[in-house]
Amino acid sequence: MENNFNLKIMEFYIKINKMNDKIVSKIFDFIIKANKLVDLSDGDYQIEKTLILNKISLKGYILDSDCCIQLNNNNITVYSIKELKTFLLQYEKTFKIDYSKYFLALSLYELIEDIENQVDSKINLEISELSRVISSISDIKISKNDEYETLYYKFKTQLDNYLKNNKLDGKAYNICIQTLNDIFNFYISGYPTISDKYIYHKES
Repeated sequence: MENNFNLKIMEFYIKINKMNDKIVSKIFDFIIKANKLVDLSDGDYQIEKTLILNKISLKGYILDSDCCIQLNNNNITVYSIKELKTFLLQYEKTFKIDYSKYFLALSLYELIEDIENQVDSKINLEISELSRVISSISDIKISKNDEYETLYYKFKTQLDNYLKNNKLDGKAYNICIQTLNDIFNFYISGYPTISDKYIYHKES
């Protein structure tokens, strides 16, 4: 590794930090809007700790709407989010009712998918960039849970050796370790979770 390679790692670090900031911003946006939905739904929707559980909860809440029940009764059970928005809008106009809470639920569902895509892009970029230093880092994609610990220390040892042999400077080494931890945390724990302190509970 040459000095310009250490510089590339610093540039990559800046890019990842921007992606992290964007993800955190979207999660806070979700929390604010999700808490609003808790109120609008009179507690029928409650915020869950994980993104996947929130997707399940939001889907269930939307499918329990009179509009979706009617669609189901008419044997219309397969439709896209875009088509569902059209159905909800038609139902709202036809029956002159406020369906803003269901449109909000749909936007939250889409926001979660956007967050998941952002996280996926970040992890893929981290793996791609770290492969410049650890050529076999992509092995984590095909590894099993019980192999993660061995794999982690194998990769960390490679980074330790690069530092010891002055192939990486201290800053670049720390960035690589941080990136390695982030990758393994994702494969072990999945997408970011929502802290209890941000979750507002309302009894239905």
